[in-house]
Amino acid sequence: MKILWLASWYPDEYEPANGDFVQRHAKAVSQLINIDVIHVVQAGRKFNYLNKVVKNNDGNLHEAIHYFTYKKSNIDWLDKILYNKTYWHYYKKVVEDYIQQKGKPDLLHVHVPFKAGIIAMAFLRKYKIPFIVSEHSSFYSKNAKENFSSRDFYFRFYTTQTFKKAALVTNVSAAIGRILKQMFDLKDVHIIPNVVDTNHFYFKPKERNKIFRWLHVSSMHPVKNVDRIIETFNCILKERNDWELIICGPLNKEYEQLVSQLNLQTKIKFTGEISYEEVAKQMQQADAFILFSRQENFPCVIIEALCCGIPVVTSNIGGTAEAVNELNGILVEPNNRDELQSAIISMMNNINKYNPEKISADAISKYNYNTVAQQFVDTYKDVLKHQTQHI
Repeated sequence: MKILWLASWYPDEYEPANGDFVQRHAKAVSQLINIDVIHVVQAGRKFNYLNKVVKNNDGNLHEAIHYFTYKKSNIDWLDKILYNKTYWHYYKKVVEDYIQQKGKPDLLHVHVPFKAGIIAMAFLRKYKIPFIVSEHSSFYSKNAKENFSSRDFYFRFYTTQTFKKAALVTNVSAAIGRILKQMFDLKDVHIIPNVVDTNHFYFKPKERNKIFRWLHVSSMHPVKNVDRIIETFNCILKERNDWELIICGPLNKEYEQLVSQLNLQTKIKFTGEISYEEVAKQMQQADAFILFSRQENFPCVIIEALCCGIPVVTSNIGGTAEAVNELNGILVEPNNRDELQSAIISMMNNINKYNPEKISADAISKYNYNTVAQQFVDTYKDVLKHQTQHI
């Protein structure tokens, strides 16, 4: 069974964290079968790159990250056309070269339909290679600030065609999966969750912190509502001051200034961007995790926190309710700061009712590499069996 992944999102030199959850899926599945990944960097028409390929081999995982040269005309509308033409020509050649060197794959696995889905459709027509699509974005929800309906015709058309031509569609949450099924009139959407490297994220016994330690980890993007979290903790000082909040992610001057203006420097601390392994260590030392996003699908940080045995306070949005329940956390309505404040106080007052070992064991059983990888492998086998029966 030869599977070729075409990843629209994947870590590269331009965006090191882009699609890191896709890469973790790849690492997981490669424990069971060989996985080849091709990612052609989408740098945009405003950037110049030299042709180069970065190849990484890790056991059964073989990554090829491609950068191509594009020369700008400095005419905006023309650059858009020329850039896309160059991109598609380069991407098709990369896949053709792969087929010439390694043979035709049995199945293409597209991660995020735009833009890799266009290439998959081209090779479906030319070589009859079936493909499946895994979507990771949350912007299909009507509540999303920049949702699918707001995108241009070109984007909407090719995304729709990719879903309709796919042999099967998967999503990391049932919530977004239901939206996809209805929006694109799909027969079914398989739910395969995000994955956690449980070699790093696991319960580690410790003494309870004298000061209740909250942890937030994110990209610091506005959709994560970090400023609202800071403001809410400021209000909590009126009731309790036996807490601290550690915020991990790229440093943001606006948030640092907000903390300074509120005189919270001794209560709220920023670590800056840290490694995946260091995130695990921070979680193992925390008492609870907090995420107050306006928009999500199935956040990796939530299930990583649960694998470490710490309860979670999070917005009830996207697929968060599929991971968080009364035994391992508290769900609040997005953007409702009063609910968030009540949940934070409740968590601190009732922390002893949460069983960290049970939280960890339950999460690890669902989100470990082998469990999630087997779901993908079973999906590949089902799709290929179905394709064979219809030849």
